[in-house]
Amino acid sequence: MVQTIRIQLSGLTCTSCEKVIAKKLQTIDGVQEVHVSVLNGLTLITASRPITKDEVTKVLQGTHYKVN
Repeated sequence: MVQTIRIQLSGLTCTSCEKVIAKKLQTIDGVQEVHVSVLNGLTLITASRPITKDEVTKVLQGTHYKVN
């Protein structure tokens, strides 16, 4: 079953941030598609399984992006 979750992030300043975050989130098992908006910090993740905020936090660890 395909699911889409919304995650609010902080620390985004430019379109390069969108690309970096999307690339990192694509490494999570089951993630099919990622859309990141620098304008509102909203990240939409479409996946074949439930993705948790903890998984997103772990993947972004070591960056200045934070899950709100």
